[in-house]
Amino acid sequence: MIAPTMVVSAKKASTDSEVDGKASPGQPAKPRKRVPAEIWETKRPIITRLYQEEKKSLKEVMETMQRDYHFVATVKMYKSRIWKWGLDKKLKGDEVLAIMLLKRDRDMLKKPTEFRIRGQPVDLENISRYLKRNPSLMAKFKAGQTPSVQTALEVTCRTPSPPPSPARALAPTMEMQSTEQVLCLFRDYIDGSFSSGGWRCEFNVDCSNSRSNQGDRSNDLFERVIASFALVNRCMIRGDQININSVLGPAFESLKEIVAAESPDFVARTVCLLWYLDRHHKHDLLRLVLDYLAGLIPIVLGPHHILAHIWRRLGATEFSDYYELSMRLYSLLLPDIEERVGSANYLTHLLYSDYLDCIFARQDPEDCEAMLSGHRARAEASGQTHPWLDDMALSHAGLLAACKESQGRLDEAVEVLTTHMNTCSMTDEQEAAVNLELGVKYYRMANISAAIASFKSAARIALTSDADERISMTALANLERLLRQTDKMAKADRVHQYRMERLAAFAEKSVSMSKGVSGYDDNDSDRTDDVENLPDWLWKCDDGEEDTPRWLELPPIGWAGKAPTTSFTGVAGSGLEWTNTSQSGSPAVLSTEYSPGLKDQAIDPEVEYLYRHDGEGR
Repeated sequence: MIAPTMVVSAKKASTDSEVDGKASPGQPAKPRKRVPAEIWETKRPIITRLYQEEKKSLKEVMETMQRDYHFVATVKMYKSRIWKWGLDKKLKGDEVLAIMLLKRDRDMLKKPTEFRIRGQPVDLENISRYLKRNPSLMAKFKAGQTPSVQTALEVTCRTPSPPPSPARALAPTMEMQSTEQVLCLFRDYIDGSFSSGGWRCEFNVDCSNSRSNQGDRSNDLFERVIASFALVNRCMIRGDQININSVLGPAFESLKEIVAAESPDFVARTVCLLWYLDRHHKHDLLRLVLDYLAGLIPIVLGPHHILAHIWRRLGATEFSDYYELSMRLYSLLLPDIEERVGSANYLTHLLYSDYLDCIFARQDPEDCEAMLSGHRARAEASGQTHPWLDDMALSHAGLLAACKESQGRLDEAVEVLTTHMNTCSMTDEQEAAVNLELGVKYYRMANISAAIASFKSAARIALTSDADERISMTALANLERLLRQTDKMAKADRVHQYRMERLAAFAEKSVSMSKGVSGYDDNDSDRTDDVENLPDWLWKCDDGEEDTPRWLELPPIGWAGKAPTTSFTGVAGSGLEWTNTSQSGSPAVLSTEYSPGLKDQAIDPEVEYLYRHDGEGR
């Protein structure tokens, strides 16, 4: 059944209105009815040149546009567009403060840096002049004052790219236009979805499609899709011999149901998909998935649906930096969604989790921890007690551990995680995730026996519970790597064979899920093994391996008090492949991928923090 075409809201008419462009002869020009945003886009290059390059005042720009181009709009309309396009000449104190903080961190790294506000480059001479006129801002900076969340999202920095070749000199302008069109379409889609009643929302609880029912599987399927991409990535890096089509085929089939559901969560996951594929599959799956969705969505939702317009634009444009595009989208979505649905809402939680996962690879853990602390405080102030709010505690612990590790204090990082494990109720999946992260910490401390024991523990817990398959696969991969590193080749081969069997089971279950086979989440054959069915070697200790590592010598945690397994918080850790993936199941907090580094073939993860999500956990 074809879903109805999205009706774009006229809610923004008061601030984002447009005009039909011509005045009647002999009468003063007046703005009339609202017209599509594309009209503004056709005038954008002219307005940009007049306002930014020729340094004309807004009044002069308006007069020129009316006289030479027969384009008329109110001052309010112009100001709204100028702000959205990032052309505003007036620096704000909060923006300058955000740039100062970023500059301090970048200067410590001794890296060349260019700063942007809402995507537009910033002249540091203007910053210097602003500080001379406003010396009080320097005092705020020295006192440790920080900018607002909105401003922090709008101000970004990056290492300058090399000068473009003459043939590509015009590319940034065209890409900029495409970026603004995507942002505008996202904004209109969200406005239309809420104002038309297409999305129903319970403030500080959750949002869903008004046509959906409790049988909506789109979140589960999306996580399965990302997991499939991640597992293929891992196998390609490790040189495993696998049938790629058996893993990716069901993933592409599942995208049809995900699109048809039109879940509000898909807005958040769209951004996640962009930066994840760009980071891990830039030269293969990225273009394949973009083209596939650009062709699929018009068929499923109709050619005039606004999501079809969004994905056609994403598919038609070769963006040079999908991270920058994702940051612009997060800058738009995070404050807007949080204001509309509440800080404790699941959709807000999902956006922040993906955003945290996105920035962790490029920002210091201290900055990520500060961002999460602010969001967590706002969410907890709501008084709600959702499972995904509890998940933030483990994510926060993981970030604190990452901060300790970045300071060279690995023993304290381990203490942070073990303290959390000992004092907080955790699901089996969370325990498996923490064991996985601790294994990496112990590896970095050269305690190989404790690392092996922790990886085995993580695998056992994950395989005997409804834990995400990526946890057990990561633990097994790291176990295999350590066994090879310690010249235990026969044992490593045994682990490898078992890991390949698990991957085949994952692919088989994905086929069933993509076909809508009922009962896919009951007694999942690819997720849960009875204790007696686990390989004996997963329980046995090798010579020199600690049966109970010191970090496990903790008072027992009462199983009765644990949260349900649908509330996954996290996997600490990282890796080359699925560290940046959103996880399946319930909201997850720490997500880890521990894969071997390419240089020394040793485990060398980066920690990524993801929140998993699941309809049952809401």
